[in-house]
This record gives sequence, structure tokens and C-alpha cells, in this order.
Amino acid sequence: MLPILQQTLANYAALGAAGAFSGPIVRGGVDTVRRHLRALRHIPGAREVYLALASAAVRYLPGNNKKLLE
Repeated sequence: MLPILQQTLANYAALGAAGAFSGPIVRGGVDTVRRHLRALRHIPGAREVYLALASAAVRYLPGNNKKLLE
């Protein structure tokens, strides 16, 4: 996990939040987000954290299918 976190922070420092943002929300991957949420049902607290971060990402960062992701 450490290499992922380090690269994420390096990208954020170099490109800013919008430039460094990647993942299913940027791609508009509604089905992927649904699968993530389904998998996280079994991990206490994790689903709520995911929802909070995803909601903020949809609201403030670039991405596709924003209406569907909301």
C-alpha cells in the first residue's frame, strides 16, 4: 500500500487534485463503483468512507457520468 500512497501524494504535489485524480469516477465507471460498494458492505465503516470520498470527488473533481454516479 505504501508505494500507492507515495505515488498518489507525488502526483498530487506535482499536478494538483484535478490533475492527479484517477480511477473509476474519472472514467465514469458506474458498474465498478457499484461493485466496490457491494464489496464494502462487509467492512464496517469502509463503505461510509468510500461514499464520502466518492461524493466529494463527483462534486469537485473531473469525471464522466457524474449524473449516474450521484
